[in-house]
Amino acid sequence: MFDPDLAEKIKKQIEYFENKRKWRQYWEKSMSIELYGDKKMSPDLKYSRQDDSKIATIRFKVSEEKYSIEFDSYEGRIWGWKIRPNPKRIQKTDDIEVISKKINNDPNEKVVISIEKTEFKTIPNFDGVIGEIAKVKPIKTAYNPLIPQQIEIFKRKIDSFLPHGYIQIIEQTEGLEFQEFRISGISEIQRTGLDDGDYFHLAEFEDGIIAIKENDKNGELYFCHFSGLIDKVGTDFDKILKERTT
Repeated sequence: MFDPDLAEKIKKQIEYFENKRKWRQYWEKSMSIELYGDKKMSPDLKYSRQDDSKIATIRFKVSEEKYSIEFDSYEGRIWGWKIRPNPKRIQKTDDIEVISKKINNDPNEKVVISIEKTEFKTIPNFDGVIGEIAKVKPIKTAYNPLIPQQIEIFKRKIDSFLPHGYIQIIEQTEGLEFQEFRISGISEIQRTGLDDGDYFHLAEFEDGIIAIKENDKNGELYFCHFSGLIDKVGTDFDKILKERTT
């Protein structure tokens, strides 16, 4: 899938961590491995890409049951991978049929995204849903918006439909914080891998997050409870935000 030099580099990265026993495993409906950070890894083992991204997806099947494995990257190296569904029962089998391979983001592409967020010295009167919420929930901190070209770069990194209400917010501010919740700027949207897929955090509360799901093009929004429950909550970001906050 990758060119020989890159494939060898990734192989050596994994061997490096395997020898140091520097990983975490999670076994539920899926299996995830996260590799610990290690500043001693030789720069010669790293590739050019520095951002947090999914670099590859492989789909395969064993005895007609289909699986997928996704590889995450950060700071020039493999950061971990997730296999869905849980592959525990097929660990000892060699009878694997690869269905497809996809490079999601080229590790050799030199991508270094650095954004310095700056606070508004005086919090402005925001338009739309934020202006309505601010009448009853004071804003603690708000950040100056990115320029349109920067916003477009981060929109392309998220392979999902971003709701119109959220786009209207980030055109005015690169994130803002209230006493009881915060709305993520587009440059800092976190991704959480759950058993049924990855979710991107748009707003965070004490009991969970409003999120979109990876590869969802229909605009469906979810509330992911920290207890583990996931609720579909519709497609109207403004309505959901007001229901949670006012």
